[in-house]
Amino acid sequence: MSDGDSTQRSVHISGVTGSVSVGDNNNVRSTYRTGGSDEEAQRQLLDAIVEFRAGLAQLVVNDQTRTLDAELADTEGEIRTAGRATPTRLARLGELLSNATAITGLLASGGTLVQQVREVTGL
Repeated sequence: MSDGDSTQRSVHISGVTGSVSVGDNNNVRSTYRTGGSDEEAQRQLLDAIVEFRAGLAQLVVNDQTRTLDAELADTEGEIRTAGRATPTRLARLGELLSNATAITGLLASGGTLVQQVREVTGL
């Protein structure tokens, strides 16, 4: 392309991991997006949280159920707002769930929720 040529040309490249540079005087930017499997895992986690919280609401309220429900509500809100829960929040939720085995064992949805947290965190 000569300096006097005002025609702009573009190149579209898809399905590449990393950065690609084409032509002279270019500017390279990298954008990383999460794949569908992560989105699906977050959706399944959200479903498990909603189901577990419904069951949790049927139990006697005490400090442990209040703390667990508050963390679940925060995690649910984060997934709904940001599309995913942060690793810090998931670690906190995982710890609360492991300390609440009596509760998770009582509710049919408890095993599903624990499994979904493990799947998303990789633990």
